[in-house]
Amino acid sequence: MNLSAKRAIILAENSYEDLELWYPLLRLRGAGVDVRVVGTGTGDSYLSKHGYSVKVDASAVEMELDGIDAIVIPGGYAPDRLRRYPEVVRLVRDAAQAGKVVAAICHGPWVLASAGILKGRKVTSFFSIKDDLVNAGAHWVDEAVVRDGNLITSRTPDDLPVFADAVLQALGGVETGDLDEVAEDASALDALRMAIAAEETAFRFYNAAVQKTNDPEAKNVFHQLAKEEEHHRALLRDEYERLTADPEWDRYRLWREVL
Repeated sequence: MNLSAKRAIILAENSYEDLELWYPLLRLRGAGVDVRVVGTGTGDSYLSKHGYSVKVDASAVEMELDGIDAIVIPGGYAPDRLRRYPEVVRLVRDAAQAGKVVAAICHGPWVLASAGILKGRKVTSFFSIKDDLVNAGAHWVDEAVVRDGNLITSRTPDDLPVFADAVLQALGGVETGDLDEVAEDASALDALRMAIAAEETAFRFYNAAVQKTNDPEAKNVFHQLAKEEEHHRALLRDEYERLTADPEWDRYRLWREVL
């Protein structure tokens, strides 16, 4: 998969959620997308919730949408800062109205609400801002990733793999399967095995990246990503082992009903 003809921007401000900026940034760049980090114009770099710095390539006031295919809005506390700037709100509104891919995770949909683009749209987010999105006219659901036309939303860092997949798919890249199709084509055990294999591959990739890079900032990010993948892998293995021991486990009753 090579999306070298595609261009995207990721919005940044102080107190952004580390993984929600760096994971999509690295996934998109890994697929060949030309990604620029865009800030509010208040600084040349911004600090994450955990103190990691990200340098910006441009400010929102300098950005033109010509040639831009997607905007990604990370969460954390940054969205509450981002939506205070008319230039940022205008950029997001114009992108949505022009049919560009607009993706927001966690508290990121706050910016979508401020841009006035949620009326009648199906979205998700971190649960604490559900009321804000509903009051902005959205239909809120509790799902890992929701794609409504050119609008993509997710809830938390745990959803980042499917969030990034959805963005890449919207840009014409990775193919992601619909959950109903997975339920029809595979058992719960098969799905868990596939998920464990994917997490193991991602863990090896990020762990190797820690060893290869000499950049302290990148090393810290890769280390955190490796820890997240290892955590997800352990959770999946626990689910797999328990379901293997008890095929009638109530947690997966819905899967059996679908089949």
